[in-house]
Amino acid sequence: MGLPNASAVLAIAAVLLLPQPALAAGTTHSAHTAGVTSSADMTGTASSARMAGTTYYVDAAGGSDGAAGTSSSAAWKTLGKVNAQTFGPGDSVLLKAGGVWTGQYLDLHGSGAAGAPIVLGQYGTGAKPRIDFADTAVDGEGFGVRLKNVSHWEIGGLEITSGQQPTDRRRSGVLVVGEGTGAGNFTHIHVKNIHVHDVFGTDRRTGGINFHARGTSTGPESTWTDVLIEGNTVDNVADTGIQTMTDALLNTTWAHNLDAFKNLVIRGNTVTRIHRDGILVRSGLAPLVERNTTDRIGESTTSTLLYLDDIAVVAAQWMYATTDAVFQFNQAFRTRKLDGDGQPWDFDQRVYRSVYQYNYSQDNEGGTLLVMDQTDDNVFRYNISQNDLDRSVGVFHLVSGSGDLKVHNNVFYRSAGQTGQMTGTSTGQVAYTNNIFVNQGSGAYSISGNVTYGHNLYSGANASQPNDPNKIIASPQFVAPGGASGLASAGAYKLQPGSPGIDSGVAVPSPGTQDFFGTALYQGTPDRGAHESAAAPVTTLLSDDFGDGDAAGWTSAGGSWSVTNGAYSQTSTAAAESLATTGSATWTDYTVQGRVRLDNASANAGLLLRYADTANFYLFRLNDGTDTADLYKKAGGTLTLVAGTSVPIAPGAFRTLKATVSGSTITGFVDGNQVLTWTDPATAPAAGKVGLRMHSSTATLDDLRVTAP
Repeated sequence: MGLPNASAVLAIAAVLLLPQPALAAGTTHSAHTAGVTSSADMTGTASSARMAGTTYYVDAAGGSDGAAGTSSSAAWKTLGKVNAQTFGPGDSVLLKAGGVWTGQYLDLHGSGAAGAPIVLGQYGTGAKPRIDFADTAVDGEGFGVRLKNVSHWEIGGLEITSGQQPTDRRRSGVLVVGEGTGAGNFTHIHVKNIHVHDVFGTDRRTGGINFHARGTSTGPESTWTDVLIEGNTVDNVADTGIQTMTDALLNTTWAHNLDAFKNLVIRGNTVTRIHRDGILVRSGLAPLVERNTTDRIGESTTSTLLYLDDIAVVAAQWMYATTDAVFQFNQAFRTRKLDGDGQPWDFDQRVYRSVYQYNYSQDNEGGTLLVMDQTDDNVFRYNISQNDLDRSVGVFHLVSGSGDLKVHNNVFYRSAGQTGQMTGTSTGQVAYTNNIFVNQGSGAYSISGNVTYGHNLYSGANASQPNDPNKIIASPQFVAPGGASGLASAGAYKLQPGSPGIDSGVAVPSPGTQDFFGTALYQGTPDRGAHESAAAPVTTLLSDDFGDGDAAGWTSAGGSWSVTNGAYSQTSTAAAESLATTGSATWTDYTVQGRVRLDNASANAGLLLRYADTANFYLFRLNDGTDTADLYKKAGGTLTLVAGTSVPIAPGAFRTLKATVSGSTITGFVDGNQVLTWTDPATAPAAGKVGLRMHSSTATLDDLRVTAP
């Protein structure tokens, strides 16, 4: 085999070989721990490591099939000449820029090797080589480029179309298929920088870029590893833009109905004007789908010859029979629902432990999220939805039989005029936490027993309806609500300083690594919504770890107080009320935090807030007798329980208590978790010291710190 000349190598590097971000072998994304996975986290095949092979040139205008094909001056002419060859490791097939091949197609043969893929690309400068495969077909199926039963190919830098054709048949712009004799385990297929447009076919397995594992009831099964679909444009096709499919889904005795595609990355593609689905992953194990854009999905082609009937349900970017998927930094616009669905995102049947995060959706006809039956343990977090319509069943469509779903730290903004409900009923457990709902329409919230709400912020219609014990009903004070147009302008939904959503959420297990805008989690107390605002500078008003062996600055009343082993303790159970205070009587808004230990069974003790005198203060305490964290107010000598929640407590162990007083609102935390919040209609006392108080109990305080914004 001859070596490629220097100009060919430069052409390949400049035109085709974009960065290679395929997942490293064996890498998976756990849905509950996945944060951001970017190109820097990936490994792939660098062009510099390619084994030397032969470079073949194809020139539609100036070539000849009688030529050697191994130089630009002796190029082949037709794609049929390419189809007659079997290529090997390190080979390249380069089509001349600006060339047009009408009524022709590429059916490529041979496999590369690890470190030596076969490359299909272009040479020269000008428009992408154009393949118009028109009404051609192989075994009754049309395609622009086909890879059948091969491995180690990198293809790109082409334009592919077929236009409207009178013949009913299945058609694909790029078809990667495993089928029949020789089908098996294939690897390293990269499809990049291809423009597919105006391709129309007869069924759901047709359209833009299709990977399909085919077989019979006896197999053999086809599987792929290291699949990269990156930087492509798919426009005006019927039926589906980009998809993976295996016939194992139709043959349940086959082994690979949930993992036919491993190490699958679909990144940076633009998919527009599609008859049915935009990007669809079937049978994926830990696929990564990121930074894609879909627009006008669902019977939005310009074709006058749509071979399918119009009875269809669609979604923009979704998954089916897939586990541990991560869909992130995608955006979806104007999805139509046809006869149903119409959402941008969908956990469809047999989807488990998967995540949608950091995505933006707008003006999608079927709402925001569909969750089908036979799903479980999925997460929808840090997404922004602006004016997703509700002509189906609302923002969420949760089908009977859907499993557990966690929905946290999202923004759902709906303008006036919409009537569908905001949240859906479910037979599985659905937990809405730390979200911001802005509902200027009339939609209601589900109050199903399987749907729970916690620490959400509600604005607009029916804001008081959800049974959310830590709800906030207020304007979230977004920067520009309703003013986004995509990922780049989603900063419209950042929280302004002073927003009630800031520092009022609750920590959730495995929240990911960052918010929608790239801020690391958490910046102090979690925020509500998709924006985790950076922690504001704070002033330390007081800090005492009692390491100096004394309690200078403290005043005690009742009990027996002393500093022992570097902590401040009260050791008498005889006194009904024992308290010690420090700080300034003029302090108003602040956060006090300390480690508190109950030192006898059934003891109670906690932090004093805005302590004015023995008859007027707030108290956030732990009670071993009731296993609760409680907030009390004492006014004019009368002590009243105003809020409380169950917290398991055991004497003899330090627990970190924190309480924030801001205006008339007091929020309490135990070991970093928010457990209660309460707003005092009287806001009195308005200022005061901090301290520790207990009743007929013994307790110890250490590491006290008071800060103010």
